[in-house]
Amino acid sequence: MKRILLSTLFLALSGFIFGQTTYYWVGGTTPTTSISTGANWNTVLNGSGAARGSSTGATDILVFDGSNVGGATPATGPVTVLANNSITAGQMRFINNANIVFIRASASGTSTITISGGAGDDFVVEAGSSLGFPPSAGSIRMALGATTTGRVSGSISMTNTMQARFDNTSAGTPGSFVFTNGSSFTTNLVSSLVPPSSSYAFGGNTQSSEKWVVFEAGAHLYYDGGYSPMGNNSAFSPIDFKPGSVWHHRASNPTSGFGSFFNRKSFGDIIVENNATLFSDGPIYRIGDLTINAGSTFTTHVSGQTAILGNLTVNGSLTSDVASTNEVVMAGSTPKTISGSGTINIASLIVAANADVTLNKDIMVDKTVAVYGKLNFATRKIQGNASFLATGPASAITGTGNLTAGSFLLTGNSGIANTNRGMNISGAGIPANTSIVSFSGTNDTIFLSNPITSGGAGVALSVSSNGATLQTASTDGFNPASGSVSTTGNHVYQDRINYIINAATTWPFGVSTAVTATPILAEFIEIYAPVTVNRAFSVSNHLTVNGKIILRATDTVRILTGATVNGPFNSSNYIAAASNTTTGEVSVVRYDAVSGALSIPIGTASYYLPVTITPTSTSSFAVSVFEGITANGMVNGTPLLPSEKQTVVNVVWNINRLTGSGNTDLQLGWNAALEGSTFATLPNTDIGMIANGGSSWSLPIGVGDNTANTVTANVSSFGAFGAGAVPQVQPFVFNTLPPKIYGDADFNGGATSLNSTVPIVYSSSNLAVATIVNGNIHITGAGISTITATQASDGFYPAASVTQLLTVSKATLTITADNKTKFQGQVNPPLTATYTGFVAGETVAALLTPPVLSTTAVTASPAGTYPITVTGATSSNYTITFVNGTMTVQPQQSQTITFNALPAKTYGNADFAAGATSTNATIPISYSSSNTSVATIIGNNIHIVGAGTSTITASQPGNAGYFPAPDVARTLTVSKAALTVRVRDTTRVQGEANPPFTLVYTGFVLSETAANLTTPPTVSTIATTASPAGYYTLTPEGATSNNYNITYVNGRLTIFPPGGTNQPHIHAFMSNPSTLTVRLYATFPALADVMLFDMSGKPLLRKNVFLPQGFINTDLNVSMVPAGIYTVTVRGSGFDMKKTILIIK
Repeated sequence: MKRILLSTLFLALSGFIFGQTTYYWVGGTTPTTSISTGANWNTVLNGSGAARGSSTGATDILVFDGSNVGGATPATGPVTVLANNSITAGQMRFINNANIVFIRASASGTSTITISGGAGDDFVVEAGSSLGFPPSAGSIRMALGATTTGRVSGSISMTNTMQARFDNTSAGTPGSFVFTNGSSFTTNLVSSLVPPSSSYAFGGNTQSSEKWVVFEAGAHLYYDGGYSPMGNNSAFSPIDFKPGSVWHHRASNPTSGFGSFFNRKSFGDIIVENNATLFSDGPIYRIGDLTINAGSTFTTHVSGQTAILGNLTVNGSLTSDVASTNEVVMAGSTPKTISGSGTINIASLIVAANADVTLNKDIMVDKTVAVYGKLNFATRKIQGNASFLATGPASAITGTGNLTAGSFLLTGNSGIANTNRGMNISGAGIPANTSIVSFSGTNDTIFLSNPITSGGAGVALSVSSNGATLQTASTDGFNPASGSVSTTGNHVYQDRINYIINAATTWPFGVSTAVTATPILAEFIEIYAPVTVNRAFSVSNHLTVNGKIILRATDTVRILTGATVNGPFNSSNYIAAASNTTTGEVSVVRYDAVSGALSIPIGTASYYLPVTITPTSTSSFAVSVFEGITANGMVNGTPLLPSEKQTVVNVVWNINRLTGSGNTDLQLGWNAALEGSTFATLPNTDIGMIANGGSSWSLPIGVGDNTANTVTANVSSFGAFGAGAVPQVQPFVFNTLPPKIYGDADFNGGATSLNSTVPIVYSSSNLAVATIVNGNIHITGAGISTITATQASDGFYPAASVTQLLTVSKATLTITADNKTKFQGQVNPPLTATYTGFVAGETVAALLTPPVLSTTAVTASPAGTYPITVTGATSSNYTITFVNGTMTVQPQQSQTITFNALPAKTYGNADFAAGATSTNATIPISYSSSNTSVATIIGNNIHIVGAGTSTITASQPGNAGYFPAPDVARTLTVSKAALTVRVRDTTRVQGEANPPFTLVYTGFVLSETAANLTTPPTVSTIATTASPAGYYTLTPEGATSNNYNITYVNGRLTIFPPGGTNQPHIHAFMSNPSTLTVRLYATFPALADVMLFDMSGKPLLRKNVFLPQGFINTDLNVSMVPAGIYTVTVRGSGFDMKKTILIIK
């Protein structure tokens, strides 16, 4: 009510201030009241004021107020207004949920409703109100003046079969008619005039101005068929669709003769729905989100572009003609997806600079694919016959153009060619991340992906490209046969594009067609999964290592000046070098212009072996690494002897300085598995960095850390490096043995000797703790044993024998009593335990004393919790921790059955699950049927036996832990099946006996037949042997059944004349005292005259009839004809029959 009062007050005040008079519709709801009738308007809503004096009051405000459309006789609801005449008003408003339709009953002429304008918006449809132009006999024109404004927040519908439109003259103000968020406009204008007359909802270029109608974000246009609301030609568009507005394409648009739909036009979002096909009649310069629903199709134009700035969702079909060169341009800087369950088969695709597109479905492209921005293939692929181009950064191209703030169009282009579609464009007034979508036919206008922020003439422009980014999660990577780009045309991957790899693959990089195996030059590469490279590569910006990058022996990874390598680096994320012991080749990681501490995440296929370099001056380095230390430090050198490897790490790092000077700090890291057996036992003071001089290794330098597994040294010359031990001074050394834990693996004692000809032999004093197996120490139990290392003399070095204590600690074993549950009154369940910590495949049998499990709970214990205690276990090899459990005694519990209402069924339906559930799933639910002639129970399914009702009861018994559940009963209603009994049409000749009649049944279920009916049907007819020729009804009746609702369909008995079907026939009879019925049989269709003559031959009555082939009855009114004998004749083309008839009164 407040809203109604405010609206009324506003209208009254505005009319007072500006000299306007406000009139309310008081003509009621019926279509007999005319819009031009003064009495249907009143200055007061309740009809108590003055009527409108003239239908041409140019300043009047006409209001349709949905709260009362009847004036003194209040009325609400839909109003049909007869608009047979033209009117003029200053303003027209539809408020307070008004629901109005305008119709013109006269087929000729046009009713013009002129809105001349006034203060504020002149044509208003409030939210909740509506105006419709339904199919009617005549045409209606809504004529808005050149400066008239309008605002629609409700809905307008134009579905006229004649003509209907809004227009504002060709000199009208752009943007003056606004559809706001939540508003809608529906159009289906199909002219029924002969010849047809075009009808555009917002006028053509001679009727309205360019972009005078604005659809704001959230406004909806529904195209339901007919003429285009976008005007009559491609150079004109009456509508300005703002981003976020929606065109609903709900009917297939004609391809010619109905105006220009999409040619050179721009839209907000487009949804193709209702199984419609959108035929694009030209290039489309802007679409926000494009959605194609299931069953619907979008067919691009044969040339130009289809620009999409938002998401592309195809659940139907997006297609191009075979000969089409149309380019689908994905533009705009907001992330977008190509997705849906439908099919995409287009001519060409462009991913514009600044675009970020994710491919969530496979697509087919036949001509070209060009990527300037980011294309994330995910696990999908582009297929088809297209060529593929991923562009690198392009040098700037300059030009000039004219800009208008808020527009997507740049006019007056000079210097920028249309081959730059998809590239980035910048200049004063053009926002960042803007790309070129397309060009006009003459290239003077450029369509942009973002609206211009400020205007100007001759603005300097620059066009460039930052290079494509290709992202994939396909295990086939960029394999040209099966990967993300598997089109059959030529592939071109330009230098300085970017890659993001999210799946393990052996094809992380695209390779141009027919190009030799040249290295990849990229801006950046990001690896997020283990990959094996298919090309060497360089990066100029950054390399992200978040997975293992496996190189080939001939590959070089180059980090150019200023580029960085990002982690995190660890044993899973590093660059894995490969080597070839035959050719001497080994992978190289090269860093240019290193000026500070740098960690190089390098390693082999099996181990992470990082290098840290800290030069004193800017330098460039090449680093490689391989397993299997050799005498000369080369990959194809002579391997060290096994005894020599005991004191080194079995790895060689080759580090070469390519440019720069001065000393450099080096740090090498390794995995403990690569340490020699002696090296692993040495203190930090006995290890360091070793260098190879070409034939042998140097003494260690620098410092080592045998816990962190690193060596560090300051070097001035470069080459092969490793990690080694200080040479031993004593002829025989057997260092202290590290402590062990029962279950540890066999290990070497680590004794070393200068005597290299006689083997070292170990022995153990306590075989219960350790034995010697194949020269290694094998742990057999916890405790202490003396390990003796001995060596006989070789004649130069004396015999040696050294002992060390081996201490083996017990392993940790946890024994946990398992929690148990029982119901009150039940005996205790068996008590069990879980063991955590057994080694070497041992079980409880390995314990000296097994554990004892006990509880205080007994059979009679009340509900509650009771401890389960585990004690007593002992072992020589395990330190045992006991963890007690809990016995939970539960009281007997209730069960509740949930049994939903049963669905109505029909006789013949299949068995169905009863579907009851219970709060206790351990006891099954059973079912019973009260009426087994309706339903029986088979397992948990209900089996229908017959029509009727039965009570289905769900039951659940109890046990020691549960009380029986209360029964739940549900009524099952089984309806009779529908059975149709039809008599088959039959024929005979007049004078013959009726033939047997055949019954046809439709609807029997369960393979039943007429034998299953309680009473079979019979057929009755009034036709007897003496009946004259004609049609007679065959009526089936009398059948009964408990399980079928029976519907009867009559048949027809045709009695042909005695002459059969080839002779015409006439029969006449009095069907009542005043009606003579003439029954005619015609052998072919014809026109004929039926006439009645008296006995003197005077014609009395005549009736012209059409005779179909077969029988027809026609009646003559003989109420004025006296009783007597008369002749009836039938004469026509091919007919001349007569019959004498007695008329009895």
